[in-house]
Amino acid sequence: MTTMNTNTHSPAIYYWLFLAVSRSDSNDRPHREAVTAPDERTARQILTRQFVLSFAGRLPVQEAKHA
Repeated sequence: MTTMNTNTHSPAIYYWLFLAVSRSDSNDRPHREAVTAPDERTARQILTRQFVLSFAGRLPVQEAKHA
């Protein structure tokens, strides 16, 4: 009999915050961009084509609690 890992914990997901400037608009002002991802590398991959990014913060995503 084989034992399977029954760990049901999903990886932590965070809101990643960046100060961003558009790559295509030279007149763009720095602004905040936020993305939900499990790690900073994934978050940057989502936004890096459109923006030049500077890390601003990481916040945990609150999971919905059912009564």
